[in-house]
Amino acid sequence: PVDFESGQLVNPPLMPDWDGFSIRDYLREAFAAPVFVDNDVNLMALGELWRLQRNLPNFLVIKVGTGIGCGIVCHGQVYRGANGSAGDVGHICVDQAGPRCHCGNQGCVEAMAAAPAMARMAMEAVERGESAMLAERLQATGTLTTEDVAQASRAGDVAANAIIQRAGSLVGQMLASIVNFFNPSHVFIAGRVTDMGPLFLASVRQSVYHRSLALSTRHLEIQYAPLADDAGVVGAGVLAMQQSLAVSSSSPSSPSSAHAAAAPVGAAR
Repeated sequence: PVDFESGQLVNPPLMPDWDGFSIRDYLREAFAAPVFVDNDVNLMALGELWRLQRNLPNFLVIKVGTGIGCGIVCHGQVYRGANGSAGDVGHICVDQAGPRCHCGNQGCVEAMAAAPAMARMAMEAVERGESAMLAERLQATGTLTTEDVAQASRAGDVAANAIIQRAGSLVGQMLASIVNFFNPSHVFIAGRVTDMGPLFLASVRQSVYHRSLALSTRHLEIQYAPLADDAGVVGAGVLAMQQSLAVSSSSPSSPSSAHAAAAPVGAAR
């Protein structure tokens, strides 16, 4: 999580050594220019909002990578909450008996469906003798990744397909509650899971439509983020432009107000 006003990292579960570090001040001093800091998934949401020309005022961007986070666009604006922690959906519990998360709680969807969790499920499948394909990959590289799972799935590996379906179902379980609460028109899925193809997306959709209220899903569309990996970069550029223009209008005589950098941090989400 990032305190948007101060540019300071606050207790990031996957990057504990960065707690309290003011990345904005550090970069501001290094580049002698205004710096604006936000987490990666908020910037992805801002990038998609720019792409859409604000024609979709209420949507979500769910990033599933090392962690799981959500960028929220409400009434055409990125919503960050009171302190900048809005969208930390990775720490919603989906199984009270599940594994311990980096945040200290048990059964968080991040601990059960993010990229490291899928890699762990792949290792467990190999240990149970369920996938010769993943076992061969493990022997060749010494480790397994989500890309290995995706490749095995594309080749028809049953165990890899089950891992993707399990992760997608858990993300959908979490997302169903958010859909009921927020009622977005669209949900865009981003992150490493886009390599999983239609199977992951179908599993998310099935879980959401099964668990959410009919009115909440009447016109809901769930799809992979159109900007894909470029969304965060586009959003960073938009943020820098927006904030630098705001600085320029408030301090027209400032020589440094025409230059800005937006730093996407908080990739643990």
